[in-house]
Amino acid sequence: MADIRKEEGPAINTAEGKELYENLFASTESREDISLADWKAGWAAIVGGINGIPTSRQFNTLQYISDLKSFLLYKAVTDLQKSGGTGIRIGPAEEIEKLEKNMILFETIVDTNRIVKVHQKDAVGGIIEYELATLFKMAERRELIKSGETLSVIFGKVLRYLADIKENCFAGADDPFVLMTEATYKPPAKRTKGSLYGLITKIRGLIIIQFDRYVQGLEEPRVERTLYGVETKARGDVEASPYSYIGVIKCIVFVDDESTDVRMQEKLYAKIKETR
Repeated sequence: MADIRKEEGPAINTAEGKELYENLFASTESREDISLADWKAGWAAIVGGINGIPTSRQFNTLQYISDLKSFLLYKAVTDLQKSGGTGIRIGPAEEIEKLEKNMILFETIVDTNRIVKVHQKDAVGGIIEYELATLFKMAERRELIKSGETLSVIFGKVLRYLADIKENCFAGADDPFVLMTEATYKPPAKRTKGSLYGLITKIRGLIIIQFDRYVQGLEEPRVERTLYGVETKARGDVEASPYSYIGVIKCIVFVDDESTDVRMQEKLYAKIKETR
């Protein structure tokens, strides 16, 4: 048998830990392929029977696989060491570039320790982003928030306060008491709930009638709070007016069945048939 030439270089028996793990036995591929079935069956299946004689290439394969398993564990441990020993980093978004595979970053606001998002680098290098959220229910009564409470408790208390706030406390709402004139009159539908409204007028016996809509013609069935513009009692096509109607009318004259007053232009004459 010809002698195998020995390679010059550092000796494995004096190698340090990193070299010991990263230099696998028989990694030059002078190994024999062993099927998974034979590997699971054991040595007799690999060498061809109980009395079979193993070859050096089979020994190489056996030791190579043992070394490979150790190397994979070593690699996993060193990756954890690079990430601080836990597989987790904490810092601003720029730290995403430093993530190894299967590592997690808790993203913080720059120059603070406040966490806003979670990022994970998966086994193939893709980045998965997670947003922070909370589930909560409205608190049964108003209570002050306290330091150390969970987000779900805090948001539940905040929602309770918002639900109890009245509409007239917001910007843009009317004052608690509003004095209106004929020019600034506001119909109930446009008033702020919870506010008190008064009307200033010099007209004695002023009657205010409110309409929600105005149409030309008649319609069936009639709609409440609608003013119909008709010249006859014959049914006509309904046509919505493009103009808005505030609903304050000063030119109404109420008459009874026996009235003989001369009718005047620009006045609206009406009879009261029902009051509520």
